[in-house]
Formats: sequence, structure tokens, C-alpha cells
Amino acid sequence: MTPGETAAAIAALAVGIYLILASAGLVQIAINQLIGLAVGAFGVAYIAAGRTRESAFWGGVLAILGVAMAAGWGASPLFVVGVVLVFISLFALLASRR
Repeated sequence: MTPGETAAAIAALAVGIYLILASAGLVQIAINQLIGLAVGAFGVAYIAAGRTRESAFWGGVLAILGVAMAAGWGASPLFVVGVVLVFISLFALLASRR
């Protein structure tokens, strides 16, 4: 499997688990959380599966976008800065492990 296919499978798995939890009444379904989860899971999985600088960059962009979408675009600035710092550090560490 290519890194993109692996990331898509992991994103589909995350969305499936979220939908199962929503159907069981354990979480409330929200479209921004659903889309954010899919985009974020794809981004993080693409970083891990690709292990190149390019996959770290594009996966990072998607992971940050996914977190922002899941937060409903109304997150506090401290949260956004914290997420960006964590992901930048993660991307740098994973990209250096080629």
C-alpha cells in the first residue's frame, strides 16, 4: 500500500469508530468534528506512513487543518498556538527519522 492509501484506510477507520460511538449515544455527532477527525487522522497517518519531508509537510498541514475544523474554528489562540507547536515538533522529529 502507498502512504496515501494507508492514510485513507486509517482515516476511514477513525470515522467508522466515531460513527459507531455516535450511534451508541456515547458522543454527539457534529459535522465539523467528523470532518476534522477524518482530515486530522489522514494527516497524521500520512506523516507516519510516508516518512519523507514532503509527507511530513503535507500531512502536517492536513493535521493542523483537521484540528482546527474539529474545534469548530472557534478555538482560543492559546489552543491554536499549542497545537501548531506540537505538530511542528512532531513533523520535524518524524521527518528526521527517514
